[in-house]
Amino acid sequence: MKYIFKPILAILLVAIVFTSCDDKLDIEQQGVIKVDKYQTANDAETYQFIAAIYALIKGDAYQAVLAGGQACYLAVNYEMARMSGESANYYAYNETSTANTYAYIWSYYYKVAYWCNMILDGLPANNVASESVKNQVLAEARAIRAICMMNLVQLYGNPPLADHILNGSEGNTPAAESWIFIESELQTAAEALPSKLGKDGQSTIGGRITKEAAYGYLGKAQLWQGKYNEAANTLYNKVIATNKYELNPDFATFNSSAGDFSPENLWEFDFADDPSVSNSQSGTFDLAAFSPNIAVWYAKYGSILMGFGMGSYPSSSFATFMDTHDGQTSPRYQETLVGYATAQYMGYITLPIAECEGYIKVKELCLAEDLSGDFPYYYTKRNTPYMRYAEVLLNYAEAVAMGGTPGAISGLEALNLVRSRAGLGDAPTLDMNNEQYGVKAERRAELFGEGHHFIDLVRWGDAATKLADCGKVMYTLIGLKEDWTYDVTTSNTGGNGFKSGKNELFPIPASDVNGNPNLKQNPGW
Repeated sequence: MKYIFKPILAILLVAIVFTSCDDKLDIEQQGVIKVDKYQTANDAETYQFIAAIYALIKGDAYQAVLAGGQACYLAVNYEMARMSGESANYYAYNETSTANTYAYIWSYYYKVAYWCNMILDGLPANNVASESVKNQVLAEARAIRAICMMNLVQLYGNPPLADHILNGSEGNTPAAESWIFIESELQTAAEALPSKLGKDGQSTIGGRITKEAAYGYLGKAQLWQGKYNEAANTLYNKVIATNKYELNPDFATFNSSAGDFSPENLWEFDFADDPSVSNSQSGTFDLAAFSPNIAVWYAKYGSILMGFGMGSYPSSSFATFMDTHDGQTSPRYQETLVGYATAQYMGYITLPIAECEGYIKVKELCLAEDLSGDFPYYYTKRNTPYMRYAEVLLNYAEAVAMGGTPGAISGLEALNLVRSRAGLGDAPTLDMNNEQYGVKAERRAELFGEGHHFIDLVRWGDAATKLADCGKVMYTLIGLKEDWTYDVTTSNTGGNGFKSGKNELFPIPASDVNGNPNLKQNPGW
């Protein structure tokens, strides 16, 4: 990964190096907690165990970006955007199985699964915590572990199944076996998890996973496997038909804390507006690392700690697609990206910008009204959504388009709900490949930056064609011409582009393969 930062970060770094990782949780490091700690925990301590896992999923951007440690949720999405050609900081596809990129995504999911397994191994024997608290925490750990395995199987093919605390000697688990486990675990967890009472009921549960969220991931797992009838049935009957979710009418709320615990979010990280967490590294560095390398946006955007620019510059191919698909006047376009000419007109200029083709990602960019804390410990009080109802509708539309039996609403109706909110007219038919209104195009536009497109391209069999030239050239924005076109220079990277028969799967990290004779490497690596 390459980072670009400005002098303001020097002040920021000095300050945050001496702060705690997360002020919201006062717990022991999971890796050194003995099993009997789980067996003797009271309700409050049992809640802390699962709260630590939720914090780990969101992650610490400082550790992920600067300290060379654990990946965080946004860092994983950043890498997925690079690999899918959606970011101007393209992935060159020239790394080997020793690359940190692959290893730290692997360790991210396995570490979360490990913490879940600590709970699932130790908590059942607990006779101190109340049954209701214990059973909910066990179900949450079971669902989260299954979600981690979903991503590991999709990205790495046949990694070891984390259905227990791994000891490092496990061999590859066939993907089919892991998928059976994942589906069973999500089903079991869903049956034990609470369901929110209505469309506005998530706030009483907070950022904890619910019955409908577990079913949403179950439908997603079935879709990824090509089990279209099962996926359509799960997504419709267990999520859509509950009438507990709906799209926010204004796409702009996606960038705002006004959308926290809204009827659109199935699962989200709760970043509360609380002065006690204003010096959290997580919040500070999310702003610094994943915001554009440009000056202060006083009028609307408040990320005054801008500097790293990671994933903040959409590729020109994505921008061209959005211009054609949505049009620059659509609310979704305007809340997703902005041309650098607009930024310059507003006075936001810091040039040159490496790995920028003239566009800035404003989706997820912090609004000024959502900034909390004091310099240099600013953070956004907006929650981070992991699964939105828009994704559920698009998953359902795809399942139906691929032959799944629809429920009371058709796949076309589900697709058009998403299109209507984006400011687009209804699609005339349900189609996967139509460039203007097909399901693939709609997923690309709606779910940009949320970590989906690389996996979508691979599972559709489109990656080898779409990403053949990904990362072979690097672009640097050096200015604007008098006609308001972009002045961009290019240089060759020596990248290979996506290779069929190899890059569909990430390599299992070489350190794991070399240290474990039972573990076999993926093809092509």
